[in-house]
Amino acid sequence: MAKPIFLVGYMGSGKTTVGKKLATKLKYDFIDTDHAIEEMTDKNITQIFNEDGEDAFRQLERSILVSLTSRQNIVVSTGGGTPCYFDNMVRMNRCGITVYIKLHPASLVKRIIESDSERPLLRRISNDDLPAYITLHLKERETFYSKAHIIIKGESIKLDELINLVINHH
Repeated sequence: MAKPIFLVGYMGSGKTTVGKKLATKLKYDFIDTDHAIEEMTDKNITQIFNEDGEDAFRQLERSILVSLTSRQNIVVSTGGGTPCYFDNMVRMNRCGITVYIKLHPASLVKRIIESDSERPLLRRISNDDLPAYITLHLKERETFYSKAHIIIKGESIKLDELINLVINHH
């Protein structure tokens, strides 16, 4: 039995894509916290932000995270803000293995613009203002992300290398 693996990083960093591949390779279950919140509330993330507010969303995110920390053999893709609230990052580090998928702000801007995902925190920011916003926001969040056990460059992830890093960390 192996501790949970928590993927952290900015929105658009590829946590869900990498998480699914990693879980498949390790024969672990995959859980996306945003998806779990949507299933639990029967609302999408944008609706929760709009109807209930960010604080309510962060509370839901926290309760999902707490329920996952005692599970074994899972890969968890967390929301971009998850490590930055409450003691979430400390809890993930204590109960599992954390992996920060680190990307350059320019890479994140490109991915977010090309993505068709709704991102509530970015809904009022124009594409022209996105580079400055992401650079600043990432700098704030990096304080939390950088506490991860493993930091990998998101632009060039080699799954086998990541698996070795995770296995060697157990």
